[in-house]
Amino acid sequence: MESRNSLMSDIMEDMDPGVLSFIRKHVRSFPRWDLLKFLYHNQGTQDTVDNLARYVGRQIERVETEVTLMAKEGLLCRDEQGSDSVYALTQDAETLALIGQLVSAAQDRTFRMKLVYHILRAGGNE
Repeated sequence: MESRNSLMSDIMEDMDPGVLSFIRKHVRSFPRWDLLKFLYHNQGTQDTVDNLARYVGRQIERVETEVTLMAKEGLLCRDEQGSDSVYALTQDAETLALIGQLVSAAQDRTFRMKLVYHILRAGGNE
């Protein structure tokens, strides 16, 4: 049984090391993945938690938790506009390049299966 688990792990980790490291560090839930994809495809978007939750079809409370953490990790920028906080994708070139690689690779069904595997292993099963 252990060799089967090892084989599965080897298959699921067969990807660009930089992308794999980024996934393990930053893509720990499906709402987080949805936010990254949405903001990458809509660069320049700067919006509130409520609107981001609506765009990605997730609960406001969950999105609020994720964007707060993602801002602390440097994935998102936070700005105050009046009484509201608004969030946008980072403008850090290296981070944007990694997100771009990830979004592009996710066009492939096999890669998406690997991504789902890593999100589930991280405990992000919502």
